[in-house]
Amino acid sequence: MATLTQLYTRIILDLNRDDMGTSGELEQAKIDAVVAAINRHKAEQFWFNRASGTGNTTATDATFTIPSGVYVPKMVTYLGRDLARVGLDTIEARTETGRPTHWAEDEETIHLWPIPDATYALYVYGTADIDAPSAGNSNIWTTEAYELILAEAKVILCRGPLRDPEGMQLAKDAREEALAFLRRESRSRDKAPLITDIPPTREVYNINLG
Repeated sequence: MATLTQLYTRIILDLNRDDMGTSGELEQAKIDAVVAAINRHKAEQFWFNRASGTGNTTATDATFTIPSGVYVPKMVTYLGRDLARVGLDTIEARTETGRPTHWAEDEETIHLWPIPDATYALYVYGTADIDAPSAGNSNIWTTEAYELILAEAKVILCRGPLRDPEGMQLAKDAREEALAFLRRESRSRDKAPLITDIPPTREVYNINLG
């Protein structure tokens, strides 16, 4: 299992840049590139970065805090039934109260409609809020997603401080190969489709018509 330090070493070797090592002129650029690479892929759901959480609504409060550990909510349920996802502009001005049946993401909260009239236990499913590990340690980004983050970081570096178009293209090819592999692997590990495979909800939803 690769650690963050080993990932850094691989980047230095692949790009043949000793100035990205400890105290090197481009050391910080390398560190920043790995963080940026992870952030570019945190929102996509793979088999290794799923998360869920639960919490209780508050009567008369239309917003519900996204549970700790969930980065991007993909699905909200109540008693095993999915709430319909809609665009925020569809429900944010509505004032009806009752058991929530619709939801929309609203920055770091979930906006509900109807506005809860009591306490409801909601489950939220989505991608996990996991950042880069500390140096010398490992997590999903340096293990399962190692090749993806390696390639993405090199794309960022070659396009940025290194100004290397040829290297950037090679890294882009590697990134697409790694991404395709992870998506195939995610599907093969799941008996049911990924949440990200479910057809997107219409952006314009008529609540009155359903």
